[in-house]
Amino acid sequence: MMDEGVLSGLNRLGYNRARQLMLAVGLLVLLVTAAIMYVRRVEPVEVWGTLLFIPVFIAVVFWHTRGGAIAGFLAGLAYVALRYPAIDQVGAGRFTGLIASRFVAFMIFGLIGGWANKQLETSLEKLELYDQIDDHTGLFNARFFVQDTDLELSRSKRYQTVFSISLVDFPVAAIAGLPRRQRVSIRRDLGRMLKEAVRTVDRAVHGFDGTNHNFACVLPETGPEGARIFTTRLAERMSAFLVQRGGQLPESGVSYRWITFPDDGEETVQELRNKFAEIDRHEHPEGSETSGAQAGGSPS
Repeated sequence: MMDEGVLSGLNRLGYNRARQLMLAVGLLVLLVTAAIMYVRRVEPVEVWGTLLFIPVFIAVVFWHTRGGAIAGFLAGLAYVALRYPAIDQVGAGRFTGLIASRFVAFMIFGLIGGWANKQLETSLEKLELYDQIDDHTGLFNARFFVQDTDLELSRSKRYQTVFSISLVDFPVAAIAGLPRRQRVSIRRDLGRMLKEAVRTVDRAVHGFDGTNHNFACVLPETGPEGARIFTTRLAERMSAFLVQRGGQLPESGVSYRWITFPDDGEETVQELRNKFAEIDRHEHPEGSETSGAQAGGSPS
């Protein structure tokens, strides 16, 4: 059973999903408003006038300011066409103010809505591009791990230094039976635990691959013995914490291991980076090309 809270992390609200959500909610609001007007026996032309906001809204969502302005103008002309039989009978004077207000409303909705949607698109795309924080633990995410280990590999090769990666993971089934609020609290508290366990120069990461919660700590200037001590202590603390909070772990506790570069070779590090790059592709399906490409490369 997949943890629904973490599942949402695999399907982040990028701009395309935000646009779909905004479109669905906006259409629903406009349709409900028109339905209420119809039930209250508002003049049919005014009901249709409200429905004319729908094509303007669609243009705003997909084509921003220019599309919204054009759609707003056309909606205004359509409203005039709806009013034309009455104008033909009693003259335009009675409807001039109403038509003008509708025209202005359509144009303002198209222009301001298009501008606001463009700002939202820009902000979300920037967030997708530079997002490095895991939403559920407050630790760094898989994208950061791929980028950070690329930097550590390059530094180690150039300056002949050493670094280690500590890995602790447990299956999602270990906490799947707990209430959702408790699962959310456990993930957040695990994040705090790792932040307290690492040094200032260390970087703690969380990634979820659909089956396991993967925690990794990048430990600069740390050899295999230091990595072993750190990892085993962290695994013991995490196992005790999960059991105390109601998690169902095997007797052996959480799984853990550590790798050190250059002792364990670049291929071992690259395999791990590829694993986290795959997690990143799930977390950022619309913007993971950069990190994915980095994972496959060979740092110099």
